[in-house]
Amino acid sequence: MMKRTDVTYGQLNKALALLGLTRRLLKDDPPTNVYEHPERGLIVSLPAFPSRNRVYQHHLIGVRTLLDQFGIAEPTAFDAELQKAA
Repeated sequence: MMKRTDVTYGQLNKALALLGLTRRLLKDDPPTNVYEHPERGLIVSLPAFPSRNRVYQHHLIGVRTLLDQFGIAEPTAFDAELQKAA
């Protein structure tokens, strides 16, 4: 069973926007949110779940890891942005 976090997809969207990522919705089947940070070359795709849904743990870990690897935000800084977005 996939675990969910206490963070919603709405909070995740806000936190990523605060870090300078843009989001666009691809109306594929299933719909997908594509997040981009052009200056750093980061592109992340996640399923477009409703904003109130809790984020799957593996999605949050993946985003946190990529933000760190691309020099956008260390994990503690990302967690701080998630708190601001709450």
